[in-house]
Amino acid sequence: MKPMFLLGCAGRGVQPSSLQAPVSESELPIMEQFRLQKESGLWDFVDRIPASDKELDEYIKASQHFNFPVLTGSWTYTLGVDEPTIKANIERTREVNAKYHNLMVWAKHADGHYVTDEEVAASYLDTYDYAQARGVTITYESHVDMWSEDFRRVMKVAALVEKRGVPFNFCMDYSHCIFKIENEVEHAVSQMRGDADAIRKLDPFNDDSFADDWLQRNMVHWTQVRPAAPNGPVNWWAFESGPWDGLGYDRPGRSIQYPFSLPKPGEWHTDVWHAHKLACTKELVRKVIDQYLASDDSNMRVMTIDNINLGAYGLGWKYNMFADSCLVAKFVRELYAERAAIVEAKKGKTNKEFVEQYRGTVSH
Repeated sequence: MKPMFLLGCAGRGVQPSSLQAPVSESELPIMEQFRLQKESGLWDFVDRIPASDKELDEYIKASQHFNFPVLTGSWTYTLGVDEPTIKANIERTREVNAKYHNLMVWAKHADGHYVTDEEVAASYLDTYDYAQARGVTITYESHVDMWSEDFRRVMKVAALVEKRGVPFNFCMDYSHCIFKIENEVEHAVSQMRGDADAIRKLDPFNDDSFADDWLQRNMVHWTQVRPAAPNGPVNWWAFESGPWDGLGYDRPGRSIQYPFSLPKPGEWHTDVWHAHKLACTKELVRKVIDQYLASDDSNMRVMTIDNINLGAYGLGWKYNMFADSCLVAKFVRELYAERAAIVEAKKGKTNKEFVEQYRGTVSH
């Protein structure tokens, strides 16, 4: 059976929050974060790069103490001003012995204009060369408020990069597509209002969704999985900045996170939770697993579970966010085992033979 890709927990999600201690921007000590992840037995690595040289020392100490590696990390960048920060974070990634750095590039350049596809591609190419020389693999991500919030742009940038003979390494966070399904305001924010085909492609149950495009191109190296619901309820317990200029706190948090299990009374800002709302998230995970299993040369290497503590996500919620992330991890591991077993069972058999075997197994 093909070994599973590595699974990690987003550092911002390592909060055993509760009614008495809601999800907060204040985080646990680094040593405690590592302990919780290691002792759960569910995770292969830590997903978070140190934010400072002081944190770097703490990360190295915790990683060595628990024999638990840091493998991935992400950061947000504004083109035209953050190029030195990009290099500094790649160096910090290398120093903590991580192998992947994910870049979220804001939609606007430092001088105020919206970044073009060509500018994003040029940034990628420069960063790729710098990171490769230091043994770090970079990815660029699909994300709200970033250049890629118009998801149609992703393949255009990928093509520009690949024309230069360089692979476009992509981090797919499909929660940023899922929460926009059936939400006309979010369609407009993505510049897709009126483009019925693009709106349809948000839904991973379509066989030509954006996820299918990206997976079939084999450019997804890192999948971030955050439970999200189509047109889910906004987070009334947190407010966040606007989608374009990032100025001021002027709206309830966007609905880019959904509890993976039924919250207890008082743990969530609404009483309406439906298990079926998680179907798109689960279908996305299935597609990632199936592509990985079907392709001998799949570039998928890491998956992270991305419940986090920001306003558009879980800030202020009173459920146990780390426990929720652990539930998602268990689901991923169980689904992988199931799909991998099917692949093994089908080897050397015709579809008819496999169906007969499957029916026989079920009947017993």
